[in-house]
Amino acid sequence: MSVSRLFEIVYLLLEKKQITARALAERFEVSVRTIYRDVDALSAAGIPIYASQGRGGGISLTDRFVLDRAALSPEEQARVLTALKSLPGGDSPESRATLTKLSGLFGRREPDWLQVDLTPWGASGGGARRFDELKRAILERRVTTFSYAASYGGASVRRILPARLVFKGRAWYLQGFCLANRDYRTFRLSRILELTVTEERFDLSLSPPAIEAAPLSSSRCTPLRLRFSPLVAYRVYDEFDLSCVKREKDGSLLVAIDFPEDGWLYGYLLSFGTCLEILSPDQVRLQVGLLGRQIWKNCEKPDIRCRVFRATMESPKQKEDSTMERKFCQSCGMPLDDPAFFGTEADGSESRHYCKYCYQGGAFTADMTMDQMIDFCAPILSREHPGMSEEQAKAQMRGFFPKLLRWKDQP
Repeated sequence: MSVSRLFEIVYLLLEKKQITARALAERFEVSVRTIYRDVDALSAAGIPIYASQGRGGGISLTDRFVLDRAALSPEEQARVLTALKSLPGGDSPESRATLTKLSGLFGRREPDWLQVDLTPWGASGGGARRFDELKRAILERRVTTFSYAASYGGASVRRILPARLVFKGRAWYLQGFCLANRDYRTFRLSRILELTVTEERFDLSLSPPAIEAAPLSSSRCTPLRLRFSPLVAYRVYDEFDLSCVKREKDGSLLVAIDFPEDGWLYGYLLSFGTCLEILSPDQVRLQVGLLGRQIWKNCEKPDIRCRVFRATMESPKQKEDSTMERKFCQSCGMPLDDPAFFGTEADGSESRHYCKYCYQGGAFTADMTMDQMIDFCAPILSREHPGMSEEQAKAQMRGFFPKLLRWKDQP
């Protein structure tokens, strides 16, 4: 379906009052059936258009609109222009040119206040082309095939009857009848690869379920209870409905929500790092913990195993004695036993006080408070010492960190 053709149809109707479907088909060199699908698309977008059959019939705007363009109220003009501009693809050069003509017909200049861009940040426009191809497949009722990247890491080839495009939450989805499963399925557009709209047409009447009830994958939904640090409150409010979120007295955020339990879920929860605690269920908590441990193992290097101050395990007297003999990073407490661990000053010289992970080029690598540094280091120390809980690690660090140079003067 050409968005530019939709613009042109509205333009002609405002100018000529009524046109037959056959006349429009000949003008645009498409079938009459395609014109009727265009009428359906315009109606769905909010344009007051209809088609009448029989002698003297044709395509026109509804009777409640005065067809003399001079008699259209400013509100009616704005409604037509806005509905057209909000159509996906309405920002193409061809569509902008026709919209300019339509605005000129009304004798007005529309402010450029609305734009629909289907591509993610940094994309080259492939998402918009995929959207347009699927839109064409739906309106022309064409069998569609594609490779689909599943959440478990594999890919499968799907052959479907496309039914509906839905924007839900933060993403676009395609609903269609899967010919292999003989049932409706929902697919996220960003995971659709190697899309092909075939020449094969279908006549089956499609009625997919509401997307909330449609299976996004074969995984069952699992009720989750999550606690988030206030540091990621912006993400919590961005990504969860307010009805799922409860703020605690200490500022932490409790979220209760159902998600399909699969590889995507584990990766999503890991994206919150140490700012998330999984309260339940136990199997998700355990799986995410195991994955986090594997990530640590994959990323660990010999020169950072001792990043956290191991001396926190020592007695106060041992600490005092060892501190006299050893140097420690005055930010994270890491032992500075090897010159390779030292940070650098602005002139490139070796820092006398800080490790390379906290201090580079004369500046700290992260702007954080002492409590935030403790929150970062405590899980690492706890993993280094299996008998120590994170709370115990934090307690020991709270007694030691205020003596470090970076935190001495912090209120």
